[in-house]
Amino acid sequence: MTMNLDKQGFDGPVAWETPGTRRAFLLWTARHLARALVWVALWWGALYVTLLLPVAAVVPMVLVLLSIGTMALVALGRLAMGWRMWRILRVYPWRQLSGAVRITKGKDALFVLPDPDSPEKVVSLKAPAGLFRTWSHEALKEYDEELWYAGDPRFACVVAKPGLRGLGYLAQPTAYNHRTSPRRKGLSPEARRRARAIGARVAD
Repeated sequence: MTMNLDKQGFDGPVAWETPGTRRAFLLWTARHLARALVWVALWWGALYVTLLLPVAAVVPMVLVLLSIGTMALVALGRLAMGWRMWRILRVYPWRQLSGAVRITKGKDALFVLPDPDSPEKVVSLKAPAGLFRTWSHEALKEYDEELWYAGDPRFACVVAKPGLRGLGYLAQPTAYNHRTSPRRKGLSPEARRRARAIGARVAD
């Protein structure tokens, strides 16, 4: 694993001020908004068709409605992640890293990134394969060759392919979940400040 930047940690201008970041984020938002609107429109269309069908045909259409509704909720959930991504991009600088991506036995994508306070240590962030996606080496090739990331892998990060393509969001299970214990140890004052600035949970 090699770091392509001379500086590590939190040095450098925040990602939002880097040329190309705002355009990449707007494109990401527009793409996911379009997907969400399409699924919502399909759900309403399927509901309208269901109301016109005879009673005998309603049961299979309910299954269709549930399937489309699930996809709509997934799309809306991904769109909602944009708020957290925006906050991360306004707090952390971009970093570049090669050889940082693995595929687990369960076909999840694992991003192995340096600890900002102790660069000799690494922290892993997982991108689950999910029900409708399995990660492949080909899909992750560009991320592995030159990964762009902004954030603190102990909490959450925005990742991208070279040229700020393929923006993605990764978070630790403890970063925002109030049912888990917040991180306490190994955090510098600057790391705590930035984590709180993105809304992540940090113990006092």
